[in-house]
Amino acid sequence: MLELKKRPKSPYWYARGTVQGRRVEISTKCTRLSDAKAKLPDLLAELCADTPGEQANFTFATALKLYEDQNPNARFLEPLRRHFADTLVADINNATMRRAANALYPGRAAATIRRQLYTPVKAILNCAAEDDRCSVPKLKAPAGGGRRTDFFLPDQADKVILGLSRNANGFLAPMVTLLFGQGCRMGEAVVLDGTDVSLEHRFAIFRDTKNGEERRVTLIPRVVAALSTLPTIGVPGPVFRRLDGLPFHSGKNSGGQIKSAFRTAVKDAGLDDSRFTPHVCRHSWATWFYAQTKDVRRLQDEGGWKSGEWQRYTKLGTADLGRSAQTKGWDFREVGENRGKKKRKAHAAAA
Repeated sequence: MLELKKRPKSPYWYARGTVQGRRVEISTKCTRLSDAKAKLPDLLAELCADTPGEQANFTFATALKLYEDQNPNARFLEPLRRHFADTLVADINNATMRRAANALYPGRAAATIRRQLYTPVKAILNCAAEDDRCSVPKLKAPAGGGRRTDFFLPDQADKVILGLSRNANGFLAPMVTLLFGQGCRMGEAVVLDGTDVSLEHRFAIFRDTKNGEERRVTLIPRVVAALSTLPTIGVPGPVFRRLDGLPFHSGKNSGGQIKSAFRTAVKDAGLDDSRFTPHVCRHSWATWFYAQTKDVRRLQDEGGWKSGEWQRYTKLGTADLGRSAQTKGWDFREVGENRGKKKRKAHAAAA
């Protein structure tokens, strides 16, 4: 029997269940539940009539190639390539995954094994399943070791930006200022178009987002000042460019494109470059934002979250941290729909 389920990060409905003794999980390619329900009988008939054929000979190496074509900057793939090689996808199960964990990450924490083994393997197999190349096994990752959330302190962020300002690429420091100041994802920053930014009216529109929904953010003054140094504002094409003037590559792991320069700046700031990556700028923004505003609705809207991921950051910030960020120019108290309301009330009271 097949059930229709949705994945948190996919717009499509998936048919999941067991057919003729095989566990299957396959995309209906439908975004509406009614359409997915209508397609379910035909999909079930195809699966029942399907012979092992191509799926029986489908290797992990082939699945990995499909995934890399769509995610050229994905991390943690080389150990998987070496270990699984030509292993058949049909042979990947919980037992083979436990053996892979022992071989690749002996003695490592459960959180590390989940992040560097189970998460990428599932992503690779899900990518292949979306093209109907294989069925996805139900893999149970090891429990234990809570998820870690790192964030920069405001003075640490300033040191990193200062380090990047010394880089030959003058786009890097403003880009990271945007990451810290607006909480956007790296993949959203690299495709931000110059015509979608207005410094006069203090807004930017992120159109190519992770959840597929564009959003407008109100730029804080420190970000406006940083972006004002760039010649690409108001000009068609990406705001941020590589040193050779060409656009950055877009993709889920776009942070890898500034990895070397960012790592150098982090090291120069006296921080651990294995913990503090470009994506931690987003963690930092969310932590500072909530510490100042305590406004979970705005946090979710400004950050572009459809899931409950934003809740991780409400447990980290303190009032002192919020004030510290504010003194460094990371001031989020008058952002978005609430901007200017307190001032208007004050003027009204005075009148």
